[in-house]
Amino acid sequence: MRCVAVAAAAALAATGAWADPLTATAPAAGPVAVAPPPAQLIKGTVAAYDPMTRLLSIATGSKKKPVTVTVTLAENLRVLANQKRKVADIKTGEFVGVSALKSADGKLRAQRVNVLPEEMRGLGEGLYPMGDPALNRFTANATVAEVTAKAPNNGTLHLSYHGAAPDAAGVCSGHANEAGSPGCSGDAEVVVAPGIPVTGIAIGDESLIVPGAVVSVSAKPSPDGTPQATRLTVDKTG
Repeated sequence: MRCVAVAAAAALAATGAWADPLTATAPAAGPVAVAPPPAQLIKGTVAAYDPMTRLLSIATGSKKKPVTVTVTLAENLRVLANQKRKVADIKTGEFVGVSALKSADGKLRAQRVNVLPEEMRGLGEGLYPMGDPALNRFTANATVAEVTAKAPNNGTLHLSYHGAAPDAAGVCSGHANEAGSPGCSGDAEVVVAPGIPVTGIAIGDESLIVPGAVVSVSAKPSPDGTPQATRLTVDKTG
């Protein structure tokens, strides 16, 4: 099975108002074009895959009402693999994507932590609110400066990052390298409570797409209307 070339550009899938730290990128400058159709997230198990036609059949839905969805995998497909990690597994210098809530005491409390592969270092880097700022939901894509693990499954991540500019409170915020921004450097602490999912993400290839594998794909309509995926994640978290 041939390997898939993976580009380290704009990958756990976005749900609700949370950002996908793997696809979070700076807003484009200039006039805003008509938004393309949003990607559809399809989760299930691999029923069949034909690498020649690039057609992937995914069994999804409930046991009582199973549904099989067929998507076309793009030639430039990115394959990722998720594996369960612990706070104590996170190493200084690793690049992470964190979804967090800012509590009343001003602390960032993680809702999910993704440890990204080296190929994705710098992707969506910065600290910025997601959706309505009043909801106090933030994404932090940053480098781990220190890990304080109170136990294997909880502790505090000390992060450093580059952003767009200091906000009114003097905190470096926004996306790094945002067009027209002066740029800034910042640091943040994120509390990771017991039970918060910590996932390690690795670059994979199409050899992982086997019957029974648990996958999720982000698919958009192709010119002929059929769903086409440019990203596929194999879930090994159990």
